[in-house]
Order: sequence, then structure tokens, then C-alpha cells
Amino acid sequence: MKKLMAAVLAAMMVLSLSACSSNSDQGESSSSTASQNSSSSSQASEVTADSLAQKMVEATTFNDEVIAISADVVPNYYTIPDSVEDYAVYMCPTGATVEEISVFRTSDAAAVEEMIQTHLDARKTEYESYRPDEVKKLDGAAVVKSGDYVAVIIADDTAAAEAAFEAELGA
Repeated sequence: MKKLMAAVLAAMMVLSLSACSSNSDQGESSSSTASQNSSSSSQASEVTADSLAQKMVEATTFNDEVIAISADVVPNYYTIPDSVEDYAVYMCPTGATVEEISVFRTSDAAAVEEMIQTHLDARKTEYESYRPDEVKKLDGAAVVKSGDYVAVIIADDTAAAEAAFEAELGA
């Protein structure tokens, strides 16, 4: 079982690295594309999932680098429900830590919360044997909601990201 888990984690790291290493802006442009597709008629001042996630990432201290994950890699971590109109996922690309900030704009917050819980459970299973010290971050993950937005924050200290979320959305 440990060998299988190690192989799965190794494959995930290779996919993450290959998706992020060819062009450092690729992850950002894919996330921006997802944002643009769902809100092409929106005004520049409107909050997007990516702009909100960026502010949350900037406000948070991480132990490792956290970058935008491209839309073609996100399905390795999340099964995005149809109710999600826009999203941005920022994670550690090497898999060395579970640190993450993901933001979803949705018409069905309950479906997104269920998706996030499934994600957290899967990550716990992966990291229990790989990096058990990271599991405490998953146990302390914060899920915050305001209006159409739901976000998950996985870090040692989630308070700064929660404050940035609330400040941006006026929650």
C-alpha cells in the first residue's frame, strides 16, 4: 500500500511540475482564462476567483512556494461541480506541503463544501504515510463563505487569508 501511495504521489508531483515548469505564467493564464470565460462581460472592478485567491495568497505566510495551478491540472485534485462558475487553485507545486488556497464562485455552496471535504479527506489519506506532519494543516483547514464565494485555506495560520477574503468581499 505504501509503495502504491508513493507511486501515486510521485506521479502527481511529476504532473504538477510539468504543468508549471514549462512557463511560469502558464498557471496564471489558465486560471485567468477560467475567470475570463465565466465573467467576460464583467467590469474590471468586479472580484474574480483568481484576484481574490491572489490577495489571500499575498496575505498568507507559507512554508513553501504556492503557485496558481493550471485548469488542466486542477481535476487531479478536485471534481468541479457544474455549479462552479469560476475558480482559482493555488498550491505547492512540488507536493512537499499541503499548503493551498482555493477559491470557487458557485451557485451551490453546499456542493462546493462537499467537494472541498472530499479533497481534504483524499489529501489526508495521501499525506498520512508521506508527510504525517502536514496532516495537522489539513485538520486545521479553514473553509470560508461569502455570497457566491467559497474558499479553502490550508496553512499553518489561516487567519490572514480569512481576513483578506472578508476584506475583499465585505463579509
